Amino acid sequence: MKLKKGLQVSSDDPWYDLSDGGYLNPREMCESPEDAQRVIDAIAVVEDFIESCRIQIEDFIR
Repeated sequence: MKLKKGLQVSSDDPWYDLSDGGYLNPREMCESPEDAQRVIDAIAVVEDFIESCRIQIEDFIR
């Protein structure tokens, strides 16, 4: 996966900044739109998994 040149980005919590925070934007960072979409789709899969855990596993999040 190739990122755009000249990016000046830092993060203390990359997952939060990528998913909930919105600070890391794959469409702005990835060289190809296809790679950006792959990242976005992967985030959706992980979020679906976590939501399934929250619903189906008692006391999953404390």
